[in-house]
This record gives sequence, C-alpha cells and structure tokens, in this order.
Amino acid sequence: MKKYLAMILAAVCLFACISTIAFADDSIVIGILQDTTGGTATLGKSVQKGVEDAIADINAAGGIGGKEVKFIEYDTAANVDTAIAAYIKAVTVDEVDFIIAPPIANIVNGLKAMTATFDVPMITLAVDPACYKDESGNVYSTLFCTQPSTVVQGTIMAEFALQNDFKNFGVFYTKDNSYSVALLNPFIDTVREKGGVLEEANIIGYNSTETDISTLIKPLIDAGVDAIYCPNYTAPLVLIKKTCDQLGYTGAIITGLDGAPAFNTQVGADCSNVYYINNIDVYDEATAKMIEERCSEVGAPNKYFLGYDSMQMAAKIIEEVGTDAAAVTEKLASYSYTGMTGVIGIDPETHMPVDGTPMFMYKYDNITPVMLQKYPAD
Repeated sequence: MKKYLAMILAAVCLFACISTIAFADDSIVIGILQDTTGGTATLGKSVQKGVEDAIADINAAGGIGGKEVKFIEYDTAANVDTAIAAYIKAVTVDEVDFIIAPPIANIVNGLKAMTATFDVPMITLAVDPACYKDESGNVYSTLFCTQPSTVVQGTIMAEFALQNDFKNFGVFYTKDNSYSVALLNPFIDTVREKGGVLEEANIIGYNSTETDISTLIKPLIDAGVDAIYCPNYTAPLVLIKKTCDQLGYTGAIITGLDGAPAFNTQVGADCSNVYYINNIDVYDEATAKMIEERCSEVGAPNKYFLGYDSMQMAAKIIEEVGTDAAAVTEKLASYSYTGMTGVIGIDPETHMPVDGTPMFMYKYDNITPVMLQKYPAD
C-alpha cells in the first residue's frame, strides 16, 4: 500500500507542476471531487452544480466570515484510481480546506483509507455505511455523509412495498457494486420479518459488465412475483426496465434513488410500474421553485439538492469554527443542519444522518413523478 501511495504521489506531484491553482490567503478553498465523465457522470455533474450554486449564494451573501469561497473541480471519472489521484492532489498540492466527494460507494470505499493519512474534512453522498468505517468498525474521523444510509433506505422501500399490498418479491442486483449490495439485506430482511415472500431462488445477482440480462431476469418474471426490487444505478436500471417491458412483465419495479428523474426520460416509455425512493419533495413550493430556476440542465435534481445542502452545511460549520480540520470535524460529528432536503443530523457513531432526515416514496404516472408517502429516516 505504501509503495502504491508513493507512486500515486509522484504522479500527482508531476502533474501539479503544470496545473497548480493558486488562491489568495484570505479565501476558503473547496475541492469538488465528482464523476463528470464515465457511467455515473449524470450524478456527479448534478452534485457539482449544486455545490457551485451553493458557493455562488454564499459569496453573494458575503462569503464565510468575510472570506470569499473558491473551488477546484476534479473529475474522478467513475474510477477509483483516478479518484485517489485527484484526492491526493487536492489535499497535498492544492491544499483545499474541505472536500465534497462523489455519491458513489465504490469510489468512497476506495478513498476512505486515504482520509486517515490526510487531515481534510470530507462530505460524501455515498450511502453504504461501510464507506465510513475501517475494518475494526471505527469511523474515519474526517469522513461524513449527508443522506440516510442504505439500511434506512432499504428498510423504507420494503415497508412501503408491504404497506401497498405487494407480497411476493424478486430481487435483481449488481454484485460488483457496493451501493447495490448494501441495499440488499435491509430490504430482504424487512420483507421476510414482516410477512412478505422472498424465495432464495428469486434473489439474482449479476456483474455490471453483463449487458445481455434477458436470460438472467426471466426466471423472476416466470415466477410471477408481484414486484422486482432493483437497487441499481441509473444506466443498468434503464436496461432492466426496458428488458422487463420486452419480456412482458407487468408487475412493479421498486428501486432506489436512481429511479428518480432523469431515469424516466432515459427510458423514454411508460414508467407507471416503477416505484422509487427520493430525498426531495418535488412538489414542495421552495423545492419546485429551485428546480424550475436552477435545474433545467441538471440530470439528477435530487443529487443537486444534496450537493447544495452539503456545501451550505460545510459553510455554516466553517463560519462557526474556522478552517482548522480538527475543529471542523469535531463540530461536524454531531452537527444538525436544516436545508432543502430536511434536517440533517449527524450521528457521531456512524457519521451518517439519523435525526429525522426525510425520505419520500414515488411512482410514475407514465413519466410524471407522483409523490406517494413521506417517511422520517430516524
């Protein structure tokens, strides 16, 4: 690991000779590490735009403690090695004060050990609880999440399905995706504990490189399940939906955050059988106004709001305690912030929200989102 780290540092330092960005000492510098290319670019670009807009609003209101907020953007390119190199450059060469990192569990799991070496506070949106703990179960001191965990989200989706008279389930998940795997057991356990039927044979995993999924998913359709639970990213979820349509499946598809828009427009067909969880109430007046004014070119509005809230939360803390990393992380470890996505209350034991951060269940009417139920995530 030390040899690997040294190689990355050498490459970063060479790159830095021609790409270092210098800011005045009286500014606060935020590193925005996001996938702006690659398979999850829609998510990364949406988070990035939310962070950028939050910084613009903060500077328009006088900055943080009178200091202007600057930012440096790094494309993590949906690749762990690229993300590690970007992170090391951000903290060693550019000396950023704070980092907003991707909503991608595979990448955050790849970055997390680095945060123990470099003392820079970082908020991510990856919802796998394993992203924030080492092998001994101890939280990484500078690493935090601002949306409810896969445990919370998977449980909510299962409870919602059972409350809405779905009884017999199948599962189709991505085996090599940390996010998908982390959403698996909370859903399965809740369904079985509360009287639903989910046979072991109807839990099917596949690898993200497999694109011919018709044969894989057909047994679930043949089994006549009421609903197929698909905790997948947007691109594979679009493929799953289209494949199910081609196979004549008329049951429900229940999925996570990536079933939210722009999933519906990417499918380009009737999505009325798709149910999904979301961070935002798109019909709330303030939220709807911001979506209309700022999200016309944003592929994933929920990620925009999470990026916006994460930056505003970071700014509030820096305004209170300054940029000293120890002071910021100590404050963040038990902080509560009310933003566009509700109350974000950080649990010091997990570094993830617990105090009532809301989640919402939706379905589509053709391609129009319909909000069905709000859940407190505590």
